[in-house]
Amino acid sequence: MTKYTQSFKQQVLDFYLQNGKNRSLTRLYFQLTKNTLEHWIAKFNHNGINGLAVPGKK
Repeated sequence: MTKYTQSFKQQVLDFYLQNGKNRSLTRLYFQLTKNTLEHWIAKFNHNGINGLAVPGKK
């Protein structure tokens, strides 16, 4: 499974918001799967920017 940084996720969500919440354009631009983007959007909508945090390693 690919791990993305919080910074990258924030960049993706910023692009998404600045482009009229166009999910298709965002997925194509960043080469993300539909499920990945949908998951990040849901986490962002529920917890804001903190929802995009990458869990620490144990």
